[in-house]
Amino acid sequence: MAGERSLWRHRDFMLLLSGQTASLLGAEVSTLALPLIAVLVLDASVMQVGVLAALHSVPVLLASLQAGAIVDRSRKRPIMIASNLVAAAVMASVPVAAVAGALGMPHLYVVALLAGLCEVFFGAAYQSYPPNLLGPERLLDGNAKLATSLSLAVITGPILGGGLITLVGAARAVLADALSFLVSAVTVMLIRTPEPDPGPRPSGARLRMEIAEGLRFTLRHPMLRPVILSGAVCAFLLAGVRAIWTVYLVRELGWSAAVLGLVWGISGVGGTIGGLVASRLGARYGLPRVMLVARLGYPVTYIPLVLISPGVAGQVVITIAFTVELVAAFVYNITHSSFRQLVCPPRLLGRMNATNRWLSWGAAPLGALLAGTLGSLLGLRTTLVGFVVALAVPALILWLSPLRALRDVPVHESHLKTA
Repeated sequence: MAGERSLWRHRDFMLLLSGQTASLLGAEVSTLALPLIAVLVLDASVMQVGVLAALHSVPVLLASLQAGAIVDRSRKRPIMIASNLVAAAVMASVPVAAVAGALGMPHLYVVALLAGLCEVFFGAAYQSYPPNLLGPERLLDGNAKLATSLSLAVITGPILGGGLITLVGAARAVLADALSFLVSAVTVMLIRTPEPDPGPRPSGARLRMEIAEGLRFTLRHPMLRPVILSGAVCAFLLAGVRAIWTVYLVRELGWSAAVLGLVWGISGVGGTIGGLVASRLGARYGLPRVMLVARLGYPVTYIPLVLISPGVAGQVVITIAFTVELVAAFVYNITHSSFRQLVCPPRLLGRMNATNRWLSWGAAPLGALLAGTLGSLLGLRTTLVGFVVALAVPALILWLSPLRALRDVPVHESHLKTA
């Protein structure tokens, strides 16, 4: 029956979805609030604000691979619950310290670092959990709904966060994020679907050996390797474009902050559209084909960025281009996440997902640094042209891989046994 197949009636999935939506909305509040606390309350310097932002990303580079191996050793739900509870306590310490008059930049540094570490462990478990909860048949639809909640949070979160910060102040607003982590922890606790025991570890196995096994498997797999390599190259190039495009739009095209905000806000609806259509496209055309076409979205939609002239017409063109880009980006992210989860055996999901994130997040700062350097030496427009042209490389990597010959996903047999 159609109603029985609908994930809207899947109790445990709706618990996961509602908890994650609450957590994402809370995270948007903290994304706004923490830098504002640093600047407006603690009178932080530009360098201190930069350090605050960097500390949140440090755990991704230093702990992702270890988190992936630990997740593969364990059941996922307890790690997700523990990560949420620790993150709730960490974020709640900000308003408590503010009320006590004890809040300072060292405190915010620790909060950023610990929150980033919780995110690393939660993310490794969360990305590996849906296959067990949904099975291979419903996985794509589930990932699409989870991605749609992310899109809606990105659109509405800053608005809600800005209003909350205005009403109660930045420090007290962080309490909303702490509460959202508690909601997420409770919803995951209420999930009833049994999670299989990962089984005993091989005799003499060490964390370092398990990390190496995950890296070898991921980087040698004929279908995972091009997908993850494409993602790392894309992250490198996108970070470069995004590091300088705001400066380019403001200084060379004369855009105001209001115009920037309006364009970003309107184009954000593209993510919601992508989340709504991804599962239908994947079911009709097959995940590999959809991935190949969606990956072309970046080079095609970024071309107008380097061709437009100042004025309203250019702003309209960029709004349309960025909306289409987000449609393609969300379609790709949903289909490629499902593809990776289905191709990888369950016992290696944590390490595979962690490897993907480690490579992508590690490449991004390098891309931003290179773009900033080239922008200073060659000019913003020339640098943007080079990076936009290079965005064809991630698509080329996929088109030259075995994915081009696939119609359906070669689901790993372990998923079929547990379906």
